[in-house]
Amino acid sequence: MKKVKDLNAAIAQLRALAARGDIKPQQKQLVEQAIERLKQFRRNSHPDKADMVRCVRDVAEKLLEAFTL
Repeated sequence: MKKVKDLNAAIAQLRALAARGDIKPQQKQLVEQAIERLKQFRRNSHPDKADMVRCVRDVAEKLLEAFTL
């Protein structure tokens, strides 16, 4: 399943970002929240387009908030 591979790759990249030592604790927390949102989406076995759009919006908001501090 390509969807799961892509989600796993995105989660791995975000985990690597969170593990870096040069980000602030608040930024790390927001990145972790984005990871959790992707994990929730991955567990949804039959997401529709609206679920996908909401997930992308949620993750984008968390990352924008994290890196515009």
